[in-house]
Amino acid sequence: MGFLLLPLLTGGMSPSDYGAWTQTAVAAGLLVPLVLFASPTVAVRYFSGQALAAARWRFFLQLGAFALLLLAVCVVTGFAWPAIWSSIVFGGFEHQSLVPVLLTLLAAEAAMEFSIGWLRTIGRIGVVAAALVLRSVTRYLVVFLLVDGTRGALINWLGSYAIVQLVLASTVLAATAWILRCSPGIAPKVARSPKLGEVLTFAGPLTVLALFTSLNSLLDRFVLVRWLGLDGVAIYAAAVSLCTIPAAFYSILGFTLFPELSRQWHGRRLEDVSKLVTLALRVFLFFCLPAVAMLFVGGSWALQLLTNEAYQAPLEVFLFLGLAVSAFGIYQILLYVLLLDGRSLQILLLAILATVINLALNYLLASRWGMSGAAAAAATSNIVMVVVAIHITRKILPWSFPWPDILGIGTRAVLAATPFAGFAFYAVLSDFLGMIAIMLGALCYLIFDWIHPASIVRGVLRR
Repeated sequence: MGFLLLPLLTGGMSPSDYGAWTQTAVAAGLLVPLVLFASPTVAVRYFSGQALAAARWRFFLQLGAFALLLLAVCVVTGFAWPAIWSSIVFGGFEHQSLVPVLLTLLAAEAAMEFSIGWLRTIGRIGVVAAALVLRSVTRYLVVFLLVDGTRGALINWLGSYAIVQLVLASTVLAATAWILRCSPGIAPKVARSPKLGEVLTFAGPLTVLALFTSLNSLLDRFVLVRWLGLDGVAIYAAAVSLCTIPAAFYSILGFTLFPELSRQWHGRRLEDVSKLVTLALRVFLFFCLPAVAMLFVGGSWALQLLTNEAYQAPLEVFLFLGLAVSAFGIYQILLYVLLLDGRSLQILLLAILATVINLALNYLLASRWGMSGAAAAAATSNIVMVVVAIHITRKILPWSFPWPDILGIGTRAVLAATPFAGFAFYAVLSDFLGMIAIMLGALCYLIFDWIHPASIVRGVLRR
């Protein structure tokens, strides 16, 4: 949605307001794991089976009350010290009026994620899909209706946007409660129900892990806002929205990869696990690396196409952000193996290490090179996570990182980006020429892969 809303928002508000918009969303997203205290994961972990169906409703109420308590803490601190919140999130005291809106969005996001976690426990994936689609459509339509293109102040309409999101999330939460209450298996108690303390003890480390994972991904915004202000953060956030498109590839893989790895792992078929991890890495990078290469040579053009002349970022920003997304995708695939082997403590320490490295490099590099330094810090911290994850995975599995395959994919991706680079170098790149160059590069990439002995396209078509 960040990418789809990019042309609409950047065309309808000033860069400063767009920066404030992104900071509001980032801060709310960062606080959601703290408010929910891993309750969606707890719900799936403990209450997916029918054996504990009798405890669902009770824990839905208990964990919901606990989340409300944590949300109340955020609300109280937000209203008690709005200047501090404004300084941390927006880089100054003049945006204190946005703090209540931020808290409203936090409540909406938490309610929606809480609902989705419990709907997953009873297999209502259709309802989950409908809720997520409805949320996305509502976000777009509300912004479309409220942003009239006159560059009106953000504070004039963001409150209405937040209230609509909260009403929608509350409706989904009420529907989830009704579905849970009416679901079969509520009455009989056929298995030992976990204690609330046991559940919260399980959720504690997961909450810390989620917080540091989110912080590692988002802290560059909070550092940049102090050095570049909201205008600079707006440009960086727009570039991030563009460069995170390849993240969809590892997100899609995760839907089926983790369950299949789990089945093979519990069957002790470690050779098959190793082969599947290698194949998943090849497929992910097959889609990701050409997108990264194309963003490096054409990111500035694409950003101008989607926004306006005020949004100009150096080429190295797109390169570093692309590397950061690629590295994080590799880490996410290897993370499944680490989770299956019970390496939760090492995963947590690795997330903390990456966050510390990211924070230190942001203060060293962003203060000097602005958004280029912040992007380089994000790439470096994610690469460190990948290197450590590869080292641990090699201890767990009879596996080695497929360097020859990855280097081959990277080479073909660079060759595919050459037509765009040539068009950009020898001509004033119009929108038409840019699209032609992209299509030509994609065709070349598919041809290069097709003639390769280990073609991924041919392998997929055979299946």
